[in-house]
Amino acid sequence: MKQAPVKVNWIDRAVQVYNYHVSQVKDDPDWTLEKTANSLNRSIGSVSQDMLIANWCKTHEKRLRKFRSMKDALEFIRDKKRENLQEINL
Repeated sequence: MKQAPVKVNWIDRAVQVYNYHVSQVKDDPDWTLEKTANSLNRSIGSVSQDMLIANWCKTHEKRLRKFRSMKDALEFIRDKKRENLQEINL
């Protein structure tokens, strides 16, 4: 079994959780977000937020690292998603 991520700052933790989850899915296609949450002793919601942040780091890491908190980064992501939806609906 793989070792769970080491506790670090919120953005690095999000990337580690993402990498851990992806690795587990590669080893076991039936692996779920719930299993990741349980193995890390965290809630599904917090793991889901980490996954969202890690995915956004692929294209916006420099911007996300400027935020002091995870809450601020999540607000940025949600705002960007809303903007994208508004553009699509125009």
